[in-house]
Amino acid sequence: MQFLDAETRRELDFDAVWQRIRPVSPLGQAAKRQAEAFLPHQAAQLEESLLRLEQAADCLRRQPQGADDLAYFLSNLRDISALVDRAGQGEVLDDTELYEVKKLLLLAADIQGELERLQWSFLLPEPLDPCTGLKAELSRGQGSKTSFYIADAYDQELAALRRARLSLEERLTQLRSGVEEKVRRFAGRGLSMDDEISVSPSDTQLVGALSAVEGLVKVQTSPEAITFRLLEGEELAELRRELGELREREEALKARVRQRLSRLVGAYAPQLLRILKMLGSLDFLLAKARFCLEIRGVRPKLCAAPRLAIQQGRHLLVEEEVQGDGGVYCPLSLELGPGVTLLTGPNMGGKTVSLQTIGLLTAMAQYGLLVPAQAMEFQPRRFIRVHLASSQRGQGLSKFAGEMAFVREVIAHSQDPGLILLDELAHGTNPAEGAAVAQAVVERLRGEPAMTVITTHFPSLVSLEGVCHYRVRGLRRNLLQEQGQLLAAQGSAALRRLMDYSLERAAPGQFGQSDAVLVAEAMGLEPEIIARAKALQRSDSHG
Repeated sequence: MQFLDAETRRELDFDAVWQRIRPVSPLGQAAKRQAEAFLPHQAAQLEESLLRLEQAADCLRRQPQGADDLAYFLSNLRDISALVDRAGQGEVLDDTELYEVKKLLLLAADIQGELERLQWSFLLPEPLDPCTGLKAELSRGQGSKTSFYIADAYDQELAALRRARLSLEERLTQLRSGVEEKVRRFAGRGLSMDDEISVSPSDTQLVGALSAVEGLVKVQTSPEAITFRLLEGEELAELRRELGELREREEALKARVRQRLSRLVGAYAPQLLRILKMLGSLDFLLAKARFCLEIRGVRPKLCAAPRLAIQQGRHLLVEEEVQGDGGVYCPLSLELGPGVTLLTGPNMGGKTVSLQTIGLLTAMAQYGLLVPAQAMEFQPRRFIRVHLASSQRGQGLSKFAGEMAFVREVIAHSQDPGLILLDELAHGTNPAEGAAVAQAVVERLRGEPAMTVITTHFPSLVSLEGVCHYRVRGLRRNLLQEQGQLLAAQGSAALRRLMDYSLERAAPGQFGQSDAVLVAEAMGLEPEIIARAKALQRSDSHG
């Protein structure tokens, strides 16, 4: 079973949280896309990953400027794995591609140096391979320049041929300099690379002047332009021929150098690909560390026992929404074990958010993130599945049928150490049948290794043996009367401010007092209705 399916990711808001991790390089972004959750058999790797992330976050907190400097270096990192692979397969790289390889090595040296300066080298699993031989070859004859070109130092024959070419080009320049000088004097510009110049026919004075220049001949006339070309004598023609041959030989020698350098890049391909992977991972690690600092995350501790304990856990998106509305967010604290845990409490009591928080923090922890909580201890889960009352699962079925299809699937995997989160189990049918179905499901799941958390309004469920029970503390009743007028005026907004969303462990069989009549009274419902509701409530409580 997949650790998180698409619907669970959406209902927990995991994808929205994951999007806030922003690597600065294409390789870091690729590392993020390839990230997978650590499963129970990978607990040791998860613990190592979480420890490294905690250390990285601590580094960023103590030396934010160092983090900015590294981010700048990493933002210049390009993914050149494809060209490295091509070189490894024997293809010849061009000058731009050879430059990209050299640039990578120089950038890797800068990043390694910065890590050492900051004393952050432990953020890499091993030092970056400097590929000294390759870097030296790509820098031959270029001094400290960061660019790349095929210098004379690569080949003595190439160096001699270039000297001969330069000599011929100088002689050619001298031959055409007399004509060039006159053209510049008359036209204000020189001849093109093809030894031509085009002018407007309407500029008769310039046309006449150029026509009179010895060594310049008119080769084309049109209504738009008149083109003149340098007259090519025998000496000039011979120079051009020799120069063309030299250039062809030079290109052949340069191709030979490229081939040799490409073979060397191919030989270093494993090291280069390792550098790319390590730098991408470093970028992803630093992006996670920046995010974890922003959310005030703590490192979740792993335990061998089947346990999930959260202290003051926060659902990031809900917290932001509450605080944005001027409210005070109430964090979550609870402890889960295998079997079934029930959450009860009034509507608007935050039970659904509690489910989302449990699932989100567990998913974040198993994706190797610090979690927004005061503390968390858990044994990694094999899978997480959630079904909220507002779920869109099972489209095309009735709400109840879609929920039962979900229950059937998770029961089939309940022998695995998963995390199952069910909101308002069996609420989509009539109460009597819903309570019966819910009880049967709880009885089926309470002895399984999976941790199942169910929110419910069915009182009968809390009396079942072998079931843990938390309830929302609910309305602060002592404040209801004194703020009754405010409640009637402001409605649900004021009601939320009177609600205590924290959970408390309930005794077996203790469902808790309902707030429904109190809320109705505080919201200004007619006194006769309130009196009748209280009478019916007392009658029910006495059988």
